Amino acid sequence: MASIIRRLSNAERGKVARVSQEPSSDTGVISEMSINNGDEPVQASSDSFWEVGKYARTVTRIDNGYKLCSSLKQLITSRAEIEKAYAKQLSQWSKKWNDFLDKGPEYGTTQGAWRGVLEESDKLADLHTEVGDKLVNNVTTSIKQWQKENYHKSMMHFKETKELDDQFKKVQKPWEKKLNKVLTAKKDYHAACRNEKSTANQENNARADTAMSSDQIESGTASPRLKKLQEKLKKCQIEVESTQEKYNACLNDLNGYNSKYIEDMTEVFEKCQAFERQRIDFFKKIMFDIHQCLDLSVDSRYSSVYTTLHSTISNTDADKDLRWWSNNHGADMAMAWPVFEEYSPDLKPIHGKEKKSQISTSEGGITITSIKQNPDHFVPSTSSTTNNRQTSRTSTHSQQSHSSQQGYNNTVAETSDTVNTNASSLFDNNFGWGAPAPPQVASNPFGDAESDDEHGSQGSVPTQGSGGCMSVPARVLYEYKAEEEDEISAGAGDIITRLSDQDDMGWVKAMCKDGREGLIPFSYLEDLQ
Repeated sequence: MASIIRRLSNAERGKVARVSQEPSSDTGVISEMSINNGDEPVQASSDSFWEVGKYARTVTRIDNGYKLCSSLKQLITSRAEIEKAYAKQLSQWSKKWNDFLDKGPEYGTTQGAWRGVLEESDKLADLHTEVGDKLVNNVTTSIKQWQKENYHKSMMHFKETKELDDQFKKVQKPWEKKLNKVLTAKKDYHAACRNEKSTANQENNARADTAMSSDQIESGTASPRLKKLQEKLKKCQIEVESTQEKYNACLNDLNGYNSKYIEDMTEVFEKCQAFERQRIDFFKKIMFDIHQCLDLSVDSRYSSVYTTLHSTISNTDADKDLRWWSNNHGADMAMAWPVFEEYSPDLKPIHGKEKKSQISTSEGGITITSIKQNPDHFVPSTSSTTNNRQTSRTSTHSQQSHSSQQGYNNTVAETSDTVNTNASSLFDNNFGWGAPAPPQVASNPFGDAESDDEHGSQGSVPTQGSGGCMSVPARVLYEYKAEEEDEISAGAGDIITRLSDQDDMGWVKAMCKDGREGLIPFSYLEDLQ
């Protein structure tokens, strides 16, 4: 009898278990769900959206959308900075190599090809700078505006997040109460089953221990302990049946409410989906805007940059470059070959250093072989350089016949007054063939003009030393470093001996204390007598 009761109770418990696991078909509840693409069904899990509180991930997605907007702005801003940094590096690179070309040895059309490459970088830098500006001013601004319009901040949360969270809670609250009843009934039913099973085991053990005969069992003369266990077992069986009915009732009530629960939850969920759809569609538009900013291939200016570069490189012509070099630095240059020059007694020779100069007019009618300065109009040159002084040492002669030279001598004799008056300033200002000017010293704004005149007139009266040679002690006003073998170097403040008057080019012969003799600019000295 007891074994029959146990088998019955076990079968009923299994039936209840199947009922709890397999929802009835009339409630419309399904145990399997399909994802949107409909590939394979997804098994229900303990982490399902329909369980209590699991909608929180969908609500949190709204907050994440706001954070994603901020992250996208950072992404675009950093890309804009990269574009601008790249443009800056291109400009610096172009400037560096343009300076190299300005001072370097490259020339002609080949130099033009170099500059074409550098011009490409300048134009490309402008385009990338424009890309960076568009990303910041257009794209980032659009994200910021959309973010402001769709996310409204409250004290603790966004308004959109709070509203949807409250709606989910309102829909889920009735279903949650019914679910709690089911869980309580399930707990009570399982506890009753455990008690019934335990009591049945105790009754079996007690019956085996008494070892009563079948006649005693049939006559009801069993021991009190066994009777007590049998009564307890019957009560447990009644309790199992009672909790089972309650459990089934709660479960049916829950399953009956599931359809409304699913409908209400789906309605709120669709609101979340619609909001998220707006964000995704907006992000798609933003990505296209970024693509439009970055895609330089559709910009006609970009293609023209490389079309121009290709044309510039194609213009490189070795024949033109070599011909230019030959005409300006090579075998095709013009040359004033030396010719015979007749002695001209009307022109005073240059003293000291042998400096000859020639100037030819545009008509080729006058050639000046030497200049006699007029001391009354002499002005020291202020723009002399080493290269110009080198030029004064090199004689250049025009190719003219002996008869032309004689005609030149007559012409010079007639115009000697004009030449003597203006030649010095002409040569010093335009060609810098005189002695180098001393360093510029700021004049004293409160000084005496007479003292300046006296200072400037010193050394104008030479003295004769023993034996008829000039020997005038002089102080070096400015440091001078010799640039030729026939010159001497002297430091500022040194005392030297001037051995001659200044020549037409402003040079004097002098001797240092150590016995070195050579030429030095007269304007660098101050006579002590």
